[in-house]
Amino acid sequence: MLTKLSISNFALIDKLEVSFSNGMTSITGETGAGKSIILGALSLVLGNRATSSLIKEPSKKCIVEAIFQISSYNLIEFFKTNNLDFDSETILRREIIPNGKSRAFINDTPVTLEILGDLSTYLIDIHSQNENHIIFLTSYQFKILDLFAGNEKMVKEYKDEFLSYKQLLFQLKKIESNSINLSKEMEYNNFLYDELKTLNLFPEILENLENQVNELSNIEDLKLNLSKSQDLISNEEYGIIDKLSLLKSTLKKNQAISNKFDGYSSRVESLIIELQDIYNDFARKDDLLELDPNLLENKNNQLNKLNSILKKHKVSNIEDLMKIENNLKLLLFDTENINQKIDETKKIINEKKQFLLKLANQIHKKRLNIIPKLEKKLKSIVLKMGMKNSNFKLKLEENEDLTIDGKHKLDFLFSSNLGSKYSNIKRVASGGELSRIILALKSLLSKYHRLPTI
Repeated sequence: MLTKLSISNFALIDKLEVSFSNGMTSITGETGAGKSIILGALSLVLGNRATSSLIKEPSKKCIVEAIFQISSYNLIEFFKTNNLDFDSETILRREIIPNGKSRAFINDTPVTLEILGDLSTYLIDIHSQNENHIIFLTSYQFKILDLFAGNEKMVKEYKDEFLSYKQLLFQLKKIESNSINLSKEMEYNNFLYDELKTLNLFPEILENLENQVNELSNIEDLKLNLSKSQDLISNEEYGIIDKLSLLKSTLKKNQAISNKFDGYSSRVESLIIELQDIYNDFARKDDLLELDPNLLENKNNQLNKLNSILKKHKVSNIEDLMKIENNLKLLLFDTENINQKIDETKKIINEKKQFLLKLANQIHKKRLNIIPKLEKKLKSIVLKMGMKNSNFKLKLEENEDLTIDGKHKLDFLFSSNLGSKYSNIKRVASGGELSRIILALKSLLSKYHRLPTI
């Protein structure tokens, strides 16, 4: 809690020190007495924006210091996270120098305004008429109700599960949308895939087809050249084999005279054997080469079709075409299995929804039990603030579907006079009444949800 506030050279204040004790402290005075200035100084030390216009004496710096007793508020982890020394009596200080620049300190350690502001949210709650709107927020109304009902743990579990449930619904919608699109494209994708599959693609198919077409288109030239080659090898008058045979016998004569010619005749013999083998290969190839217009037409058609499909898919090589075929295969697999995926997702969603309904009913039951007590306590507190005939009614009505807050919606109803009808608090409560009602709620909340200083 806030135990002491020191202010120097701020607005109209030269120097001021205020001490606070447990319970309620009231500072009263006429308009202009400085009540709002004290609150402004407190806001400054909690991290609000600072300007040089706040300095009373321009040649001196302005200092605002607030001392808090925080031993029972579980803030040790916050101090560790921000590399600050923890002290049960913690001092927040803000200094503004004449040029308008400011510095912030926690226990004499310089800190950023962000850290100062973060810590202040744990230390103090400034209640003003400007925040009346929060009571209109459904989330705030349910937060109050659930704190009183002791639902915090169940509500957290419910909200986590609900967000997961909504994500599954989104996924289902996306899958179903994809299913419609895939179904529309399935026939065409099937056609494309079958078209590629019948080609029996492999990396060298284009090169092989081009070679086959080139060969079949030039059969006559190939056979003529083979015939000439065979003739050059074995013709009795000018054939290479006959010439080499003559060379071999001549070299053998030299070999018989001198050992310097040893081996040459055997090397020539190897050439003769190799040439004879080549001649035999040519003979076999010549037998296999036949003019076949039908085969040529068939290979030409295959080549033209392959080039056409390459152009159709806007790729330049067979490897890319094979990737497209594989992608189409996977896409068709997904299309065939998407209905199964939809069914599985629906099953999970239904199981999740049943769990949420069970949890929502448990939360609702505890809310119903606590509402009469909450209404009574609220009435008791606002009575002390001059709202003698005020009454409250918290009404839970079932929704058509689940929401982040459960299966029911909450109406916060209010009646300010005896005999008047209950209406939504937003429509019938005045600004002053709302301020007092929120203060009453915070007074109750402080017993369940620790608020060091209000």
